Amino acid sequence: MMKNIPLNDFAIELLDEALWFTKEENYTAVIPTKMNDLDKADYYTGDEYFEKIKAMGSSHDGFPEFIACYSFGQGIRFDNHNPKIQRKIAEVTERHSALITNIQTTFNLKKNALFSIYPPGGFISWHNNANASAYNFIFTYSETGDGWWKHLDPVTKEMVHIPDVKGWQCKAGHFGSYADGEDSLVYHAAKNGSTGLRMTIAFTLDRSDTSQSLQDWIIEDIQA
Repeated sequence: MMKNIPLNDFAIELLDEALWFTKEENYTAVIPTKMNDLDKADYYTGDEYFEKIKAMGSSHDGFPEFIACYSFGQGIRFDNHNPKIQRKIAEVTERHSALITNIQTTFNLKKNALFSIYPPGGFISWHNNANASAYNFIFTYSETGDGWWKHLDPVTKEMVHIPDVKGWQCKAGHFGSYADGEDSLVYHAAKNGSTGLRMTIAFTLDRSDTSQSLQDWIIEDIQA
């Protein structure tokens, strides 16, 4: 189950530090992934591909197979052959580290699981994170509100569509593992629209009862 959490001014002010990365000279220092697949976004975030991934059962490893974005997460890659970008690498790296640390320490979050900027048409394909089961927070910023998130509710089996809003929004929940059973799996995908940038910064806690209580406490701290 994923909850849509309206954010208060305190949380938004802190998250606004991430807007530095939406400036073109900053996010384009990173080598983007899967840009050749932008024309396939509707397929990889659509019903046919969802059914394919779900039918794989536990042979789906949990990772998204396709993600067309600029990624600031693990394995961040820069164009080291471009002198203009070489001058940006240290600044981008330092800003990234400072931002993530500030969010983690302020909100008592543990692991930064994702930090991506999606260009117009960018997307993350259907997957379930069964390989990384944990309580989680997903912060999303949209310049125009022209995008969306979808997930399959593991209990009701209904497809939940959450449109982006202009500015920040947050989803919080729990991604189960295959060992937890099918009713714990949260299949999800997201896609940016045709205008503006979409940024996602996701964090996980862990699977413990303590983390469930901590998640409830964090929600109280950040929600409007």
